[in-house]
Amino acid sequence: MPYWIQLIWYLVAFFLVIGAAFYITRFIGQSSIKLGRSSNLEVIDFISLGREKGLYIIKVGNRFMLIGVTNSNITYLAEIEREHVKIEKPKNFASELNFSLERFRNLFKKDGDK
Repeated sequence: MPYWIQLIWYLVAFFLVIGAAFYITRFIGQSSIKLGRSSNLEVIDFISLGREKGLYIIKVGNRFMLIGVTNSNITYLAEIEREHVKIEKPKNFASELNFSLERFRNLFKKDGDK
């Protein structure tokens, strides 16, 4: 078999493997998102306080709660009134990506840059 035909075959096989990996990853991601959804519970916001430690604002029914989470413990801290909770919920992937990128950029801004 000539070298150029072998090269084309390898390129076709490479792109088929990349395409299959893309669709399999997408399928797994969508199925895991469906498993993680709940009609009564929702994480509104969180902040990391170090390795495997953080604070979460969660919505349970119509109530908002602040909880502390570590790798071995979850602690109820307080209930928060609805008017004190700022909910910024992106509507689609593009706005969610922009929202996440903006939060990431803010991590590296200096106090004088704000």
